[in-house]
Amino acid sequence: MDVGSEQAGKLQPGTKHRFNNCILVYIFISLGLALVLFLDPLVDRPAGLVKLQWFSRKPLSHGLDACSWDYEGSWKIGLAKGASDPLSLNISSEPVLTCANLVNRTAVSFVADPFLFIPPETSAPQPLLASFLFGNRGSDGVGVVGSVGSGDAAAADPWFAFYEMKNLERYIGELGVAVSYNRGASWHHLGTALSEPFHLSFPHVLYDNMTGQYLMFAETSKAHDGAIRVYGTSLFKFPFGWELLERRYPDDGGWPATRRWFQFGAPAKYVDTAPVWFENRWWIFTTRVGSPGARQPKYTLLLYTADTLLGEWRPHPSNFEGAAAAVALGGRVPFGISADARSARSGGRPFVFNGTLYRWAQDCSRYYGEALLLMRADVANDSSYVERVTARYEPRHDAMSWNAERLHHADVQRMPDGSWVGLVDGDRYGDGTAHFIAREQWFVELKALLLRLVVLQLVLVGLAVALLYGAPFLQSGWRATVYGPYISSLLSRLVLPVKGHFVLPSAFLYRNGGGGYGSGSSCYSPMTRQLGPVATKVAVAVAVSVGVMAFLPWLVYCPRWPISVPPFPSSPHYVPDLPYIDPEAPYNVTNLAVVTGCSATFMDRLENLVASLQHWAPNTRVVVYDMGFTSDQLGEIRCWSGIELRRFPWEKYPSHVRDLRTYAFKGLTFELALREVSNVVLWLDCGLELRGPLASVAETLAANGHVSVQQSSAPGRQGYPFGVMSEKYVRRFFNFTDEEFQRIKDMPYCAGGFQGFVRGSAAHKRILDPLVACSLDPESCIAPPGHNRGQHCYDQTAGTLLIRHNNFSTCLPRALSTTQAVQGTVAPATELLV
Repeated sequence: MDVGSEQAGKLQPGTKHRFNNCILVYIFISLGLALVLFLDPLVDRPAGLVKLQWFSRKPLSHGLDACSWDYEGSWKIGLAKGASDPLSLNISSEPVLTCANLVNRTAVSFVADPFLFIPPETSAPQPLLASFLFGNRGSDGVGVVGSVGSGDAAAADPWFAFYEMKNLERYIGELGVAVSYNRGASWHHLGTALSEPFHLSFPHVLYDNMTGQYLMFAETSKAHDGAIRVYGTSLFKFPFGWELLERRYPDDGGWPATRRWFQFGAPAKYVDTAPVWFENRWWIFTTRVGSPGARQPKYTLLLYTADTLLGEWRPHPSNFEGAAAAVALGGRVPFGISADARSARSGGRPFVFNGTLYRWAQDCSRYYGEALLLMRADVANDSSYVERVTARYEPRHDAMSWNAERLHHADVQRMPDGSWVGLVDGDRYGDGTAHFIAREQWFVELKALLLRLVVLQLVLVGLAVALLYGAPFLQSGWRATVYGPYISSLLSRLVLPVKGHFVLPSAFLYRNGGGGYGSGSSCYSPMTRQLGPVATKVAVAVAVSVGVMAFLPWLVYCPRWPISVPPFPSSPHYVPDLPYIDPEAPYNVTNLAVVTGCSATFMDRLENLVASLQHWAPNTRVVVYDMGFTSDQLGEIRCWSGIELRRFPWEKYPSHVRDLRTYAFKGLTFELALREVSNVVLWLDCGLELRGPLASVAETLAANGHVSVQQSSAPGRQGYPFGVMSEKYVRRFFNFTDEEFQRIKDMPYCAGGFQGFVRGSAAHKRILDPLVACSLDPESCIAPPGHNRGQHCYDQTAGTLLIRHNNFSTCLPRALSTTQAVQGTVAPATELLV
């Protein structure tokens, strides 16, 4: 290519050719990168097309410890009951199955998609197997049986629950099973019922009279083979021993008709297959998953009928009528009975009630888990199927319940007395957005910035190419065209040949030796010529300012504003008029041990606490209980000087203790440390820092057998209405009279994060022993229904009421020895010793 300049003309033809090719390759690569970055936020939000996980060996979307955070949420399973019909179910205020139930067998982040299975009499587990699996059954166990798929049930025992559980080690769904002997009030996790190399969910279990075995229709769309899998197990192996019986490929004319060329012959995806026995045959609902970006509805409901579940599945004639779908080409899908995002995806086991077919559906119109719908089939015959919404169950939207934000699955069955009992799932949080922002938002912002930089450099490269190759265009046939004069005028303003060089006609980009502004300078006014120096000065000033603030921040003036602290309405330190005196005191506290414990999210604040202890109490024994550290954090803690690391024995306590949000672990840790660490123990929360010697603390411990520090507010001033949790639950649990509760309810809190006990002291018996009993009873004391931090202070409420009831004068003034740690800082006293 002739570049039309003296400089370029001196280049060899081969060199010029390679130079041109390099420019073209560079431009194409930049265009491709810009296109990828432009499409990135439009695909798989919020992570985008290019995943940070590709560049990291550690998982980003979830933790590794039991009940860890997960982008997909924290689903739990609750109990649903209804009086006479399934249209008005009451969902339990607390879940009955959570990730904490599984902690001693499998580390999972959530449990969801529950199916309640009550074996019919003809399919009850064999006696030897039942005894081996479940041991002796309780006398209060009551169960039900009945016609499979009818929704009716009679007495049988035990009850089983099958559910999806998100295995954090493999980070895919597996299917778990639990058993209950008390009509679903409590459950015992038995283990993993089914595991595959791909994700599993929706374990629809039923007993097939035709084959005399149990069948499971599990959701296996992540196998990417277009099949619906049917698993089976025998009477002797139930609830384990599931094996693949068949892969069913439904007769679905809608997928080939709606599949786009860029989907490269991909098979269909079917989810949430749910059969039900109705009108002497099986009605089988399944949902085809599409891509709205490919002009396919997200969900399309399909219906099949069959004489036997393992026999031929015949498409119901209603499928061939198609379904309205605004996103689809022509506004309609050619095969399916519904493409409405509010009801096209099944949400549980269908059932028959009073001769009418009902189907659970998920409302996913705005987000996953928005609501749960109960659909009633008004017409269900050989030629037509028409259904409508007859009940709608929404999350509580109270920001504190276990199902506050999402609800999407139910399975209910009818009891002999006509009532209804079943399982539902829900999530307290809408999604894992907060976790994503903390871990991956920076990468999303980096990609957005990179897109701007790529576009900017493309503009600069384009300008450079215009400068390099502009002259030949000025000399070419542009002038011969109709628009030639206009194009030539435009190019002449952009590219000016001056003695073989090409320059922009700007006063500050080119200036000849005589002080002029080149041959094109006459086109520009004096004001234009002054813009260059002004812009240069502004750019330099901004660069210098940014540099000073970034690298020399102490030189930047920072104004100080006065801070006013309102006075306390009364003396902040409360001392009883007649303090309790321990007859066994004083105690020997020379072997005082400081104990703490927390999970992975408190690691930085634990560093602050340990560093402050190493400075102010270097000869004091320090024990850290592992409440959920990662393996890397455990390795780091083991290297700290003078720190003893112990594992908290979750398996010895009820499942609610594993949920750290109940704070039941605190009182139990106090008791555990007094047994296995030392006879004198001081608990300090990981969020605290020691700011002085422990002399006054040890003195109080020796004199009273207990020590704490005072904290603002009081049990009677917590929540709305004031003191509701304390009065309704904690007071009754400790059998305080109303008069006594009124006396102590407004006394200041004794901090639950700062508690010291001497083994065998009066405080041990009068405060710690009742606190341990409270910690072991979630419903009546430590975590009553509707609990949250705004309504209840858990161990601190219980401990304070016990301290004030017994008139202990052991709550020292606040901030005497400790202060709240600041996340992400190092304790100012000293660096952490390792």
